[in-house]
Amino acid sequence: MNMPWRAGVMVVMIALSGGLFRSTSAQWGISLDVQRSAYGGTAKDTSAGPGGSLRPARSRALTLRLERRWGRVAAGLGVRLARADVVLDATGVFAGLSHEFESVEFLPEVSLQIVHTRRGAALDLYGGPIIGRWTFEQFGGRAVPGGTAGLRGNFPILDRLALSLRIGGSLLRSVFREGEVPAEMAIRPMRRSEIAVGLRYGR
Repeated sequence: MNMPWRAGVMVVMIALSGGLFRSTSAQWGISLDVQRSAYGGTAKDTSAGPGGSLRPARSRALTLRLERRWGRVAAGLGVRLARADVVLDATGVFAGLSHEFESVEFLPEVSLQIVHTRRGAALDLYGGPIIGRWTFEQFGGRAVPGGTAGLRGNFPILDRLALSLRIGGSLLRSVFREGEVPAEMAIRPMRRSEIAVGLRYGR
């Protein structure tokens, strides 16, 4: 089991075993985030020398998320729409094509509030699976599942409106398949690090 999946499972287990569901009415929230992502892995050159990689890059994404909270524990579902370039990064060579990838991801997640201040600022640990479909202009669409985990901070602006900041990492199946990359390259799991900023409305 990879680390993002472990983090998600741990959040659920802690919530269930620690009595974190308070006897208060559930509270709904909705958020909209803008993300920038960096990728690693995907396809790696295994020939002699330092080698290079073929991977997505310069990814821009928008995520709409609906969430329900019970005390310190919350569950939500996000829909992430993204576009990314593809780059070949090798010794002495860096080449790219713009807007080659488009993706739609469904992001069920659970979160555990680990810090809460008097003024309403909060820090959550989140995790969950990724159910994604990526479209590559050269080869069509394919399923790209994975898992994600990270930290989220909410900082009140108005009564029910807050600034949301997220920092996370994901591990996904490579967007490439055998036969789609040069023979000297090996398919690797795709790593994604991400930072997001947005607005959240709700309690």
